[in-house]
Amino acid sequence: MTASYQLIDYSVRPAKFAERKMLSEMLGRLKVFGSLETYRYIGFGSIWFSDCVLFHRALGIEHMVSIERELEHEARFEFNNPYRGIELRMGESTDVLPGLDWNQRSIVWLDYDDPLSPAILDDVRTVATRASPGTALIVSVQSHKLFDNQDPDEQPIHIDDRAKFQQFFGDARTPPEMEPVDLRGWTLSSTSRRIIRLEIEEGLRQVNAARGQGQRLQFRQIAAFEYADGAKMTTIAGVFTDEGQNGLFEGAGFRELAFFREGDEALRINVPMLTPREMRHLDRSLPCPDGAEIDRGPIPQRETNHYAKLYRYLPNFASYEL
Repeated sequence: MTASYQLIDYSVRPAKFAERKMLSEMLGRLKVFGSLETYRYIGFGSIWFSDCVLFHRALGIEHMVSIERELEHEARFEFNNPYRGIELRMGESTDVLPGLDWNQRSIVWLDYDDPLSPAILDDVRTVATRASPGTALIVSVQSHKLFDNQDPDEQPIHIDDRAKFQQFFGDARTPPEMEPVDLRGWTLSSTSRRIIRLEIEEGLRQVNAARGQGQRLQFRQIAAFEYADGAKMTTIAGVFTDEGQNGLFEGAGFRELAFFREGDEALRINVPMLTPREMRHLDRSLPCPDGAEIDRGPIPQRETNHYAKLYRYLPNFASYEL
């Protein structure tokens, strides 16, 4: 299998870029739980280390762990490692995550290129059963199609009904009300996030059985995204809190974020198709007060609306004229 970083530079995908900037803004509000400099970041850096660089610069995080599974490319990962504070852990995430010290508050981004699978849910369960209060968990998966790839000698089976889902994921992870429509199109994004939330909740049930009153953990969802720079992707993000931290959560201002989502609804990141000149024109009217109209000139209303919603998080594009 070709390593994903050899196919795509994840640092330049515009929807992914916007998601990353929104997540950074969200994570900055974790300071109510403790100094951000004391947090540890755990993710899949690839050779670009884009998330590590952003969170180090924006949040001041110094201790970072990058999990990489392409063992044969370890030398290249080491060569591209931009900071002394990034610790490379080579191996599958299912092997590496259980061995980490989870006493430290962490920001964990399980950013997969693959669709949902039992192995991904195992990783989610690992974090949910070990995370300290104040730890943030972000999970991203491809949501174009689900595949059963248990047999490496056979072609992957497209999972398009409940029976195939149940065969791959097992009875305990299969919602009884699942319909074929839940496994296709953008609805698969919602289904994937719901399955991830159920896995987190099941992990917390295990943990909370041994915790006393006031110490039980819950997962407070903060954001959910859908986008398609190529294949459809979806992300769910939130923070683990104990019962004594409800006031801290509410005081952090997460609900004030324009992209705050605590239920099944997700923010669809639609990157507007605009020229640099059109962006500069719209910028002169932004931010726009509620109810006011933007002077959009000849720019289509649809693209104007998308830009007004996301302009703070979109990459800046340079324009070169010959």
